[in-house]
This record gives sequence, structure tokens and C-alpha cells, in this order.
Amino acid sequence: MLERYELETFLTLAEELHFGRTGERLGVSTGRVSQTVKKLERRVGTPLFARTSRSVVLTPVGLRLYEDLLPAYQQLRTALERATGAGRGVHGRLRAGFGTPWDAELLTAAADALIGRRPGCEITVRE
Repeated sequence: MLERYELETFLTLAEELHFGRTGERLGVSTGRVSQTVKKLERRVGTPLFARTSRSVVLTPVGLRLYEDLLPAYQQLRTALERATGAGRGVHGRLRAGFGTPWDAELLTAAADALIGRRPGCEITVRE
């Protein structure tokens, strides 16, 4: 089983393809990113990234692992966000109405933003 920091490091490096930017995003040193990836590659038994002094690219195995892990990781994050929101009392149904067309745009944008941040909420917008 992967540790959370291994999973996040792998997925972030797969997106950034740069050790420095990965370290910045995760708030760790470049050396920590490198050590974590090497440990994961030893566990898997094959390189996940092809590295040169100028580039970092996913190997075919690394690409497949990225494609397999990303949806599961996103589901875990969503589940934790829902549980956290429910624990803080942010869940349920919101009904909102508007009276003018310009209100509709603002209200719809606000509803979309709230749903993005709190997937457990159900929002109904009506005129």
C-alpha cells in the first residue's frame, strides 16, 4: 500500500514533470521528492520516470500507474472533503431564487462555486 505522501508526490511529479516545481507544490525539498520517487520505484521494481539533466518524462509503466491512481486519489479526496464538510455541518440542500436576469448569472456562478467546494450539497436555483 502506498503512503499518502508517496501517492501525492508521484501524482504531482507526473503532472509537473519537474522536481523543483513538485517540491514547491508539496512544500518539501527537491531531495525529498527524489528520495520518495526512488523508494516508490524500488517498490514497483521498475522506473516510473525517465530523467535527464534537462527533462523528466513518465515511462510507459509510470503513465499507466498515473492513469490508474488518479481517479482513485480524486475519489478519496472527495470522500474526505464530504466527511469533513458533514462534520462541520456543511451538507444538505439549498434552495435559492432570483428575480432578474443579472441576478441569475450571479446566483448560478455562486451555486457552481459552492458545489465545487462542497460536493455533498444539493443546490436548486429558480426564478
